[in-house]
Amino acid sequence: MQEGGNAVDAVVAAAAVLDVVEPFSTGCGGDAFALLHQPDARSPLSFNGSGRAGSLVTLDDLLEKGWTQVPSSGGPPVTVPGAMHLWFHMVEKHGTLEMGDVLRDAIHYAESGFPVSPIVAASWSDVVAKLQNRAAKQTFSVRGKGPKIGESMKNPDLADVFKRVAEEGVEEFYSGDIAKRIVRTVRQNDGFLTMQDMKDHVTTETEPISTSYRGTRVYEHPPNGQGFAALQMLNIMEEFDLKSHDSLGAERYHLMVEAKKLAYADLHQHNADPDFYKIPLDTLISKEYAKKRSSLVNPEEAAMSYSSGISIGQDTVYLATADEDGRAVSFINSLYTRFGSGLVVPGTGIKLQNRGTLFSLDPEHPNCYEPKKRPFHTIIPGALYKEDAFLGVFGIMGGAHQAQAHAQVVSNLVDYSMRPQQAIDHPRVHHNQASNTLAIERGIPEMAQYQLLRLGHKVVDVAGGTFGGGQAILRLDDVWIAGSDHRKDGMAAGY
Repeated sequence: MQEGGNAVDAVVAAAAVLDVVEPFSTGCGGDAFALLHQPDARSPLSFNGSGRAGSLVTLDDLLEKGWTQVPSSGGPPVTVPGAMHLWFHMVEKHGTLEMGDVLRDAIHYAESGFPVSPIVAASWSDVVAKLQNRAAKQTFSVRGKGPKIGESMKNPDLADVFKRVAEEGVEEFYSGDIAKRIVRTVRQNDGFLTMQDMKDHVTTETEPISTSYRGTRVYEHPPNGQGFAALQMLNIMEEFDLKSHDSLGAERYHLMVEAKKLAYADLHQHNADPDFYKIPLDTLISKEYAKKRSSLVNPEEAAMSYSSGISIGQDTVYLATADEDGRAVSFINSLYTRFGSGLVVPGTGIKLQNRGTLFSLDPEHPNCYEPKKRPFHTIIPGALYKEDAFLGVFGIMGGAHQAQAHAQVVSNLVDYSMRPQQAIDHPRVHHNQASNTLAIERGIPEMAQYQLLRLGHKVVDVAGGTFGGGQAILRLDDVWIAGSDHRKDGMAAGY
């Protein structure tokens, strides 16, 4: 920004740097989604940067192998990486700088090295065993382990990739030598991508979805992402007077968790690639449907079972930027699980995602595997407006935690008038849909925890990473006010 770039240039520059300095979480070999607020606009632009499944196999082929699920490592879960295309698309359409300038800092850190920070070092050490092929181990392990705090790490091969795509264009990544290397690596590790799959990839400009929560309009990216579950949660929560309860009280957390159970039941039933399945989205995010669903919430008891009301007919980086013109970007980029598939493309430093592991192998499920299909996506960017005036952008990392965290943070902002930093730092809860267990973050009073137990919640002790990490930038009169999660290494910075 100091050199004439805008919020779009800045968010892509940050995403590229994080590809280098937090390599297990994100990268150009993953996927990304974005919401872009343009000055004086009344709603955001929406971008889907997720890739599709390979075309070499069908669902029947996978079932004949005896598979009950898509593996989480190796070649099979690798879908076309969409992040690089989205980076280029946004900079070319809405940025002000050349891609070479945007990627300059990422190239610098990849070539010259960077000192590994404490939180990154701890996470890196935990997941280095996931590295699958020789290129991955050579690039991202040190003597077979993760780097120590302060140790300098480099990725010169990735620097070369960034230079090449900046000079030759994004086509080099999707139809040139880099694409050939990606496909070769995936195929050598039993995956299903072809060169045509890479060549066919494009960033899709989509129509954002929204709901009004007590007068504040909340925007999310549409499916194949899980954003509609956050909107459903908010609609159900709106049926209850949360503000009458303490922000750290058991009553408030109970109502939010019960809303989450119902919203995620619909999410797991209906989220899929809309090119392959007609999602009943208008109904799912309607106020009328929320009234029906809210009637299932018992304020005095936790639900032990939950199902969709409509029959069928965690590792990530989140970034928020804003500029002096009033432009703001909500951007999220991920490999899915840490180090994704565990594969690195030799000679490129590119880590390949494992998003395809979220496909179902149930032929009756809308999210079942099909060639050229986009899988269920957990990563979601958010944006806020009020009376058609822009309020800001926000997002939370953390896999299945994201949609429920979006609703919790919006409630903090709207119901309790918290500022961004306070809203993000406020203790969260995480409900696991499969086990019906509830993780409670430190900072929630013991009495509230006891009361949640009395209401029937199965409270469990989990690692701090369960609660993700978020950022937000909101508009306050004529200035920006930002917050960055204490749970992560991020920071709020301006000039």
